[in-house]
Amino acid sequence: MRQALLITAYQDMEQLKRLIDRFDADFEIFIHLDKKCLEAMQAVSCRENVHLMSRYSVEWGDYNHLKAIIMLMAEAYAHADLQYFHLITGSDYPVMPLAELKAFCEQHREDNYLEHFPLPHKEWGAEGGLNRIRYWWLRPNAHRTTGAWLTRKLNSLQRRLNLKRNFSYFGGQLYGGGTYWSMSRKAIGTALDYLQQHPDYLRRFRHTSIAEEICLPTLWANSDIRLTNNHMRYIDWGSDGANPQVLAEKDYEKIKASGALFARKMERGTSDRLMNMLDNQ
Repeated sequence: MRQALLITAYQDMEQLKRLIDRFDADFEIFIHLDKKCLEAMQAVSCRENVHLMSRYSVEWGDYNHLKAIIMLMAEAYAHADLQYFHLITGSDYPVMPLAELKAFCEQHREDNYLEHFPLPHKEWGAEGGLNRIRYWWLRPNAHRTTGAWLTRKLNSLQRRLNLKRNFSYFGGQLYGGGTYWSMSRKAIGTALDYLQQHPDYLRRFRHTSIAEEICLPTLWANSDIRLTNNHMRYIDWGSDGANPQVLAEKDYEKIKASGALFARKMERGTSDRLMNMLDNQ
């Protein structure tokens, strides 16, 4: 069975090359590289099974990240021989030996691994996460930019005036979840068909904060696709529960015990010995 790796990346081309080199010709690899990093594309392996794209300039939490993901899905789905699809970052790394990963996905080729839960969700902060889609966000990542003040003021004004954006799809039933997943060809086709038939659905997520954590989980959870509520990723979210911690050698046993397909996140230097251990299983 041939599989697709869909990768969104923006930094450390050497780490990205190491990730790519862990996979053989049974995998077709589709990479969206942040447009701001266009000059770095030449540093990435140009093997025949690697497809590089750089259409969008991506900021954390921004709508362009969602569009880049959907573009990768469409590019990969156009290859009729690909039967299983993994969305990962350039900082992810496979946990299983390649032969074991192939065997697992062959056995579970109809299964769909996606973290998902109905919104509101108590762990998603203000309004259970509904604030992300109810209000207009000029800059979803405003806490990291000079647009922070204006975005805070706009959001505060919308709340005071009770100006809430309507969400009319799927009876208003929203789901949140993790950005990254492993899905069957049927699931990818279902999502792309819906987006093609309802282009306004995708546009509804403009000016939504971290739209990729709502758009596809909502679509799939409201479809006839059978979902397993597990993204099959090992992530240490740290004490604040918001930022993935860089993994190191000390995390090896926990990673292996997790049964995950991929671990996030790796950084050269800190994670080198861990990646060597995963390579040499």
